[in-house]
Amino acid sequence: MDENYISIPAADGCPSLLTPWGNEFAPMIERGVQCAQAWLDTPGEIPLWWELAQARKTFPVGDCQDAFEAGFLLRIQQRLQGA
Repeated sequence: MDENYISIPAADGCPSLLTPWGNEFAPMIERGVQCAQAWLDTPGEIPLWWELAQARKTFPVGDCQDAFEAGFLLRIQQRLQGA
C-alpha cells in the first residue's frame, strides 16, 4: 500500500480501500467516511443522495469536496461489497 495516500479503514468484511488523495485531504476523507457510516447506522427517511448532497456543501468546491465524496462513497461501496 502506498504510504502517501489515505486509505478507508476496513469495514463490513471488506479490506481497506486506497484513495487517490494525500494526507492533506485526510480530514475531508475521514468526514466522508463518518457521514456515510452515520447514514448506514441510522435507519431513517433521509435518502442517501440527500445526505451526500447536503454534507458535501460544508467543504469548498473542488478537491476538498471530491475527497469528501471519495470517503463517503468508498464507505458505501464497502457495505455493498460486504452484503
